[in-house]
Amino acid sequence: MIGELVLAIDAVAPRRLAAAWDNTGLLLGDPSRELRRAMLTIDLTNAVLDEAIAAKCQAIIAYHPPIFEPLKHITTTHAHEHILLRCAENKIAIVSPHTALDAVCGGMTDWLADMIDAGERVALEPTAQEAPSERKLNQARTRAPNAGKPQVHGQGRALTLTTPRATNAIVKRLQTSLRLSAGQVSFCQLNKSRRHTCVAVVPGSGASLLALALEAGCTLMVTGEAKHHDVIHAQENGCDMILLGHTNSERGFLPHFAKQLQPHVPQIRLLVSKRDRHPLQSA
Repeated sequence: MIGELVLAIDAVAPRRLAAAWDNTGLLLGDPSRELRRAMLTIDLTNAVLDEAIAAKCQAIIAYHPPIFEPLKHITTTHAHEHILLRCAENKIAIVSPHTALDAVCGGMTDWLADMIDAGERVALEPTAQEAPSERKLNQARTRAPNAGKPQVHGQGRALTLTTPRATNAIVKRLQTSLRLSAGQVSFCQLNKSRRHTCVAVVPGSGASLLALALEAGCTLMVTGEAKHHDVIHAQENGCDMILLGHTNSERGFLPHFAKQLQPHVPQIRLLVSKRDRHPLQSA
């Protein structure tokens, strides 16, 4: 049933870990409806929906919540609303984990951090719902997952590298791991000879955590995207930045997420969308 999938997602990425401003969980659908196939995607587009319909899916797990701002109407006039209407017409439920998946230990943020280094890390912004004693573990280093050390959930990571590395060396590691071309990655490097020991890692858009990253002593931030003035602000504060492209920093985690979910719902076939892709191309 749809409700079993919702519970499985909550077991892997508990909703209580999501940011207060976020909209996660079951966004559209009947929890009691039968479910045999579900498709994972970063963005719910018409192309992805066509793919899900063709694959006879009864649910779509959309990392970015398709329902975020309050809706005043759902019509065919607006493209975004039309997608929601098509989901309802085809009885396809929508579930979103979003920032809960970012925050949880062993989730999307740790996956991205592991591509850089297997070193210890700390949440830049520990989850508010954690007890004060747990939040103080922000001062203790933790590896994710299952490292036998305290696990701190929260947004972003301050990653301590086991081997200091230069910005361009980290760029190459990420390009290889994420299979990105040189044109898909941009970065600013203040000093080519500088080796980083503490790196901020934030999938998606990470500029909102820049102040916390600087406070944690990070000299490099790895994220998906940032505004021009945020990059300037980082530079002026001695912090390099690597920009991977918003969804390029997220999409590769979906197969891992499917593997995390599958033991909780062995009766459901989980498919990763092949038509979900970054909206921009390199020249």
